[in-house]
Amino acid sequence: MFNHILVALDGSECSRKALDMAVRLAKEQGARCTVCTVVDVVRAAASMTFATGDLVNQWIATLNEDARRIESEAIAKYADSGVAIETKVLEGYPSSAILDVAKNEKADLIVMGSHGRTGLKRLWLGSVAESVVQEATIPILIVR
Repeated sequence: MFNHILVALDGSECSRKALDMAVRLAKEQGARCTVCTVVDVVRAAASMTFATGDLVNQWIATLNEDARRIESEAIAKYADSGVAIETKVLEGYPSSAILDVAKNEKADLIVMGSHGRTGLKRLWLGSVAESVVQEATIPILIVR
């Protein structure tokens, strides 16, 4: 049923659970996985309003290194799973980047974790999972 599963990974416990689920599904379905981590460069730069350009660039480079480390640590667990896993570190607004890579890679399922925020926390922090669900043209599996 699924040939290519995209997993959004942010280093949180719920995203690691989503990766567990995606690998299990991929193994059952004979699918491959792409694990993506998004560095939100706009938010990173905005949080450093008074920093120099060099400092902002160093911060973004550090965020990219952290994203690669998160992916490496997460997929090391599945090295012997028999599932083909590719990783991508993306820069941009998280929901847009996830949807773009899903389209470009021809994924037929997106698996992602949800922190389950409600009320004011959700209002102020937004929900990447909700944005992806609202705009996706392929099935989404949300893991809490």
